[in-house]
Amino acid sequence: MTTFLKIIIVFLSLNVQNIFGQIEIVILSSNVGTEIDEHENRFYRIFPKEKKIINAQFIKIGEERYRIDVVKKINGKINKVNRYINQNEFDKLKIHVDNQPVLTKELVTAMYEGMDFLQAEKIVNEIPKPQFVILRHSKNKKLSGTLLNVDKNTLFIQTATTIEKVPLDKIDRFSYRPELGDFDYLRSYTFFLTGLTGFAMASLYNAQRPVTYNENGIPRNDLSRYRQIFGTIIGLIFSSEVFDAISTLLTSTETIILSEAEYEKENY
Repeated sequence: MTTFLKIIIVFLSLNVQNIFGQIEIVILSSNVGTEIDEHENRFYRIFPKEKKIINAQFIKIGEERYRIDVVKKINGKINKVNRYINQNEFDKLKIHVDNQPVLTKELVTAMYEGMDFLQAEKIVNEIPKPQFVILRHSKNKKLSGTLLNVDKNTLFIQTATTIEKVPLDKIDRFSYRPELGDFDYLRSYTFFLTGLTGFAMASLYNAQRPVTYNENGIPRNDLSRYRQIFGTIIGLIFSSEVFDAISTLLTSTETIILSEAEYEKENY
């Protein structure tokens, strides 16, 4: 490297240092320090409309001008975006943060209680299936049916006419049963009632049918008995499904919020 090139590099380095020397990282508040992490942002609501923040810094770039360097993780990739504010906006944010308590571990734990949208994938994959669920999605659309499966963050809901596919990130509210209650003591009653129902339906069918006679003119009562036995068996076959339905209906439901926008609407 020639002496001339060395002089140019040193000159440029000195000028870069002078330029960056005028840029100053500033502390918004003693409550957050020089770098605001995702927990501090959620607690103090510094940037409530910014999603998936990793951290942010305030840089003073002029007499009354600030640049906010925001690092975000979007679709698995790290992105950096810049926001600009004036002195008045900076002062308002400072007062907003200063007027709140210092963030402790206890406050972090309390803050995340109820933020089910942060673990939505884990929740829907662990709930018992199949079971009857009610959900609100895609701008207040309501859907109810049996949750059959969850695959690649898509819920498959069996309705009366079709199987609906709902992406997890489109769900605002979700009502389900974390676990089915223990109602085994009702199983024998269910079997008896479903069998009796089958018998009663067969008897009703017999009453509406004309009497069948054999070649000797004798009523075919055996056909009536056969239908009653058949109806009772059909009732018993469906007794397990009826018992599952009764157990589901008697188990209390839990409603959770699965979108951050819905959570903020509910709490702020």
